[in-house]
Amino acid sequence: MFLSKFKLKGSEQCPCGSNKSFGKCCKGKEPQIIKPSKKPAEVQIMERMKSSMKKSCMHPDKKSCKGSIKGAHALQNNKIISLLAGSERHVYMLNTKKQPLLIPVDNGEVIPIVEMSKVSANDATTETCFCDYHDNIAFSVIEKGAPNFVESCEAMKFVYAYKAFIFEYYKQMMALNIFQNNFKENPIAFQTLEMIGMYRMFQLKEKEFELAKQHYDREIINNSLEGISTCVIRIPEQIKFAGYAYIAPDYDINGKRIKHTIKGVMHRIAITIFPEKTQSWLLLSCLESERYIYKNLFDQLETASVDKLKFYINMVLPLYSENMVLSPLLWKNWDEETQMAYTYYANIHGPEALRIGMGIGFALKNATRDKSGKAYEQAPKINLFL
Repeated sequence: MFLSKFKLKGSEQCPCGSNKSFGKCCKGKEPQIIKPSKKPAEVQIMERMKSSMKKSCMHPDKKSCKGSIKGAHALQNNKIISLLAGSERHVYMLNTKKQPLLIPVDNGEVIPIVEMSKVSANDATTETCFCDYHDNIAFSVIEKGAPNFVESCEAMKFVYAYKAFIFEYYKQMMALNIFQNNFKENPIAFQTLEMIGMYRMFQLKEKEFELAKQHYDREIINNSLEGISTCVIRIPEQIKFAGYAYIAPDYDINGKRIKHTIKGVMHRIAITIFPEKTQSWLLLSCLESERYIYKNLFDQLETASVDKLKFYINMVLPLYSENMVLSPLLWKNWDEETQMAYTYYANIHGPEALRIGMGIGFALKNATRDKSGKAYEQAPKINLFL
């Protein structure tokens, strides 16, 4: 029964995206003749991903689209990115536009590693996922005039949550599209257990994202911006990093596993963390219908000491650092070993990420057992709060 999930049925929709059944589309189809390459398969896929990112406006009211599809910022350039970049006008983040490093491992395989490198403030966290008109109006409440965050403003909370969600949704949609194009070119090569497993993951994520997508689209069309529950945490200092994610953290602040997967469906939260001139904010948002899943985590974060809060952020966020942006001051304050460790965390996935995640759970649990509270005063190797 389990292995059947890693096989394609003739009656199911073809993975090439044609909307035809697999049996009547790509089953038994000969692959296209493609010029051979000496580059590892992983690098070829990454290069194809960079060249295949479609320009598409994610706003639900597509009939009103105006202007060209632009490089929209997931994190505001005029406020967050500029503050981190300072006079140097650049930040540090995973730069997928650069050729990855190829690291040989013991079994003879080569692993591509995306480097942390300088990125212009104008280019940081940009995706071609909104037209000029909708980029201006959809996020105006948090961008026009670069206003400070107002904790009592529900519209701001909604838009920050929507931004974190929709940029991840766009990248997920593009990843599925790239898989479909690869399958169309060579359906035989993309029917291995590993490839079908990847396809099933894309299908599951599409299903999991859709519930939130429907809610956000409905609220935006109706201009009501409701139905989101947000945990707001004020950090009493200007942090030197920012980030966004749409994730399901495995552990709460005490190291207890969060039961975020129900009937095989993972329920995620939108996370945004960013600095202002005299303080910083951590926002965690879910649908109101999902609040019961994350209520304990939200309550813990709202009542935690600053040291305990920082400990949790340092433990958890580097594992989800694909969308993290670091100021030059923070990056240069780390020694080479810490920089390498952060880059490693940002690149791991699959079973290795699960293993590291379990280690984080143990660390959180052990810190909770230390009744003196001194465990939270000891910053880990990767310290985001230098």
